[in-house]
Amino acid sequence: MFNKKHCIHMSLVLLLSLLTAFSVQAADKPAGYPDRPIEVVVQYGAGGGSDIFVRNLMTPATKLLGVPINVTNMTGGAGVKASKYVLGQPADGYTIYNFSPEQLINTALGRENYSEEFAPLVQVQQDISIFYVNPENKNFQTVQELIAYAKANPGKVQFTGTTPTSPDEIIIMRFAKAAGIDIKYVPYDKAPQTHAAVLGGHLDVLHEEPGVILPLIEAGKLKPIIVFNDKRLSKFPDVPCSVELGIDITTGRWRGLAVKKGTPQPIIDYLAAELKKAYEDPMFTSYQATSLLDQRPGWKDPAEFGKFWDEEYKAYKDILTTLGYVK
Repeated sequence: MFNKKHCIHMSLVLLLSLLTAFSVQAADKPAGYPDRPIEVVVQYGAGGGSDIFVRNLMTPATKLLGVPINVTNMTGGAGVKASKYVLGQPADGYTIYNFSPEQLINTALGRENYSEEFAPLVQVQQDISIFYVNPENKNFQTVQELIAYAKANPGKVQFTGTTPTSPDEIIIMRFAKAAGIDIKYVPYDKAPQTHAAVLGGHLDVLHEEPGVILPLIEAGKLKPIIVFNDKRLSKFPDVPCSVELGIDITTGRWRGLAVKKGTPQPIIDYLAAELKKAYEDPMFTSYQATSLLDQRPGWKDPAEFGKFWDEEYKAYKDILTTLGYVK
């Protein structure tokens, strides 16, 4: 039986738990920050997945931070052009960078140095990687058939994604290594070109996130055959996940934000806390659900995101070394 002393103890424990949880969500507002517009730099063109993510997140963030937030699209050099621009700005919290896997890949290739140049802010999304085939492909219609066909026909199966050394190529080649098959990677500069290549029957397998091509999937023009996750997706219950097939690959494109290294920690902490509120805003959660971006937990705070960078960098460098891009 609970006595009065025990109840008081439990109440104190509950109160401390609530205060701890609140402290994670909140941070003191730095004096005088922000008092002018903030710029968010996206290293991809308007209308792409990263651009849409940033604009949807910054809509509630603008209200929370109380200043205008301007999104600047700056393409070129696999993200290097945008990175150099951000690094050319003061480390004062008024320039935020859409940080992506490309910055880690560029570091492995000697084009950037993420650990010396950027400070983690938050990770927001962890997208799902899926392989798709044309329903009219006569050689295979399941991932098991794909693997069997590739083993019988080394180098014949052609996968597609964007640009050499992109996250697309890394995930595809990690799969090929795990499955023990020899395949060919045919990259294109833009994602719509990769979609058209498989839709037209010119190439065999597409790597893409589901939200981008959901209308094509629902119209039966592209068929998902494997989900890189530890469980099946409710949207595609008949599509096997990688883990159940013994392929220990669950990575996918992630999206987050960073600032220039040297930005004061109180500003980083405050931005992270306010961005968490924007992440939980009904408008943003609705966008995530509609685009199937809510299938995996995506949020990481600055410390968690920084640790994740280092883990991902090692995985990217290993596969890029295997592929001969890194000596």
